[in-house]
Amino acid sequence: MDTRMLRSLGCCALVDAIMSGPATAQIALEGIVVTSTKTSEAAIDALSGTSALGTTQLDEQFQADKASQFLRTIPGVTTSETARDSAVAINLRGLQDFGRVNVLIEGARQNFQRSGHNADGVFYIEPEMLKGVDITRGPTATIYGSGAIGGVAAFSVLDADDILRGNETAALRSRTRYTSNGDGMLYSQTGAVKVGNFDVLGQYNSRSIGNYEDGAGREISDSGRDNESSLVKARWRVAPGHQITGTVIDYNSEFVDRPSLTSTTRRASEVNNQQYTLGYTFARPDAPLVDFSAKVYQNNTSLSQRRIDSNSKSEPAGSFRTFDLETQGFDVSNTSRFKFGSTKWALTYGADGFRDEVVTTDTLGSSNLFTPGGRRTVAGAFIQSQTTIFDTVDVIAALRYDTYELSGGATEVDGSRVSPKITVGYTLAKGMTLFGTYAEGYRAPAVTETLITGTHPAPASFTFLPNPNLRPEVAHNLEAGVNVKFDNIFKRADALRGRIVVFQNKIDDFIDPTFVPPGGPFQYVNISRATLEGIELEAMYDARAWFAGVGAHRIRGTNEESGEPVYSVPADRVTLTAGFRAFEERLIAGSRVHFVGAQDRVPSAFAGSGVIVPSEAYTVVDLFAQYIVNDYTTLNLNIDNLFDVDYREYREQQNSPGLSARLGFTMRFGYTPGVTP
Repeated sequence: MDTRMLRSLGCCALVDAIMSGPATAQIALEGIVVTSTKTSEAAIDALSGTSALGTTQLDEQFQADKASQFLRTIPGVTTSETARDSAVAINLRGLQDFGRVNVLIEGARQNFQRSGHNADGVFYIEPEMLKGVDITRGPTATIYGSGAIGGVAAFSVLDADDILRGNETAALRSRTRYTSNGDGMLYSQTGAVKVGNFDVLGQYNSRSIGNYEDGAGREISDSGRDNESSLVKARWRVAPGHQITGTVIDYNSEFVDRPSLTSTTRRASEVNNQQYTLGYTFARPDAPLVDFSAKVYQNNTSLSQRRIDSNSKSEPAGSFRTFDLETQGFDVSNTSRFKFGSTKWALTYGADGFRDEVVTTDTLGSSNLFTPGGRRTVAGAFIQSQTTIFDTVDVIAALRYDTYELSGGATEVDGSRVSPKITVGYTLAKGMTLFGTYAEGYRAPAVTETLITGTHPAPASFTFLPNPNLRPEVAHNLEAGVNVKFDNIFKRADALRGRIVVFQNKIDDFIDPTFVPPGGPFQYVNISRATLEGIELEAMYDARAWFAGVGAHRIRGTNEESGEPVYSVPADRVTLTAGFRAFEERLIAGSRVHFVGAQDRVPSAFAGSGVIVPSEAYTVVDLFAQYIVNDYTTLNLNIDNLFDVDYREYREQQNSPGLSARLGFTMRFGYTPGVTP
């Protein structure tokens, strides 16, 4: 599918959604978000490219085996993964890797990285744990964390309220799901208990899947994995307005890793990811000057690998290596609210910071050179003013100060900067708001970008050079958009939500991996400027009996020094969703169609290298259905790639799965004191 067809499809789909009909579907513009301004608001009211998916969408439409299955339905969002690892990387508006996207799970930063032929910046999550995801694209969200010149993706996990109903004090949810492509099974047990002002949720998940087949029926070797994970989240409402929350996540995955699709080097791999988060909040209607939040966290990710093939003399079978990252961080903020007649003013201020400690061991190989050990400390402080006049004009002005220090071996570097942001929104008419933003962002170089060294193993023998003189990236982002929010349009209780955003993000000193000179050593270098620009569209119409929605993006990136494309820019995508509800909404069913354009805009230095693999255009159809049998039992059916299309995502080294059906069975029991079951 060419670009003109994609644009045409996107425009037609938006017109259809606006002129004819409803959807509460793949894009949740009603969900509550905080990543855009650090204050809670509905996604449709955010003056930015902000989207959210909540428990309803995740349960009704996805029943996901992996996070990419729902993330790729959001405009401006793509993911990068490999069949030989459980990890996922998020790309926002063509930017990813090394912290350009600030990925948070329950407030804890996900900074794990190891060098290879895949993404440089991944995270691990069990989808069964998730309550929802809140995404803001672009550096408009830099007050939410340092380095986020691509944006912020904040995942929240389940709490007791997601399992308990009404006056219940205890509940148990048991979920089993079978996946046909790969013969996979999920067993998930979730329980919640509430005693007075205290509640706790616990969850255990076991997930296994074998090698999958692509659309041509070819088995993708070493694509299976075995995962176990657990979650505990406790909350204590100490007094009115005061709440203490503690969360522990433990994730383990076993798989066989290979550097590339054709490589015969195979390693038995085991990931252990443990996250600990402790938070305190205070908010009360009678205390408008205090809306306080504080959080501390620790995130430990360890990947251990043992070589299981025996065709290398320098690194024989049994050779062992580990990649360890420990991240410790904090985030504290407060919002004070004032009202002067028809003018509302909110002042938000705070600070955040984290420290990464990278340790790589490889006694016989060179992984400790390609993913070098080191320490990086990043901290920042911010202040933001949000003024609303006559409920029609919004002005958001913010400043953020960032500082960093990086050390490893004999190298020590540091830097700091102040980044501004200004947003103006105007409600043109009831239900239609125009907005424009200028925002800057600042990203410090990562340990690997700065310190990587060594010689690539044969047969592709070339040298990696460190670059202690790397300068931080500085983003200058312009964007404008319109939010549409109408109710009771064609019938009572129908709703239309929509947003169009155009953006241009100019990044000074963009850090780009390249061969210096062409054909020479490989090094991360600063280029004077890279420009990313594009358009995003999302809309949904919901008439309760049926719904329809669209999400689309078109993004381009250019290295302004060479005129070459930026390699991380994704393919054009249009996603259409339509469905219906029946039997008093106990049944919900629908279809999702992905139209994805070809992406062959690859820098000449990587053309034909096999490191960055272009992709052809494709169209994939998915089906989803959920039926609530009774208060205790729910059935789910998802069919991905209905027509068994043979395709490959951009930059991926293996084909994507062919036809795959997921059949889920959920049982839930609750206990209410004094009520007989």
